Amino acid sequence: MKTTDEYSHLVDEYVERSARIDKLVEKSRQGEDVAQELEALRAKQREANQILQKLEVSSSSIWENIGNGG
Repeated sequence: MKTTDEYSHLVDEYVERSARIDKLVEKSRQGEDVAQELEALRAKQREANQILQKLEVSSSSIWENIGNGG
């Protein structure tokens, strides 16, 4: 299992990629060809999103377990 620091780093990367995606979308609206770079970033975002969703589910079950006394 990853450490809290590793997950924190993953969230930081996620936020940074989101900002880069926003900038690339704006460039594409201005006519620049950024499709390949944009797709690569979006793929990484999907992977990170899946990891973060798993973390959210596992952390909520931990809190439920704690609430049940265990």
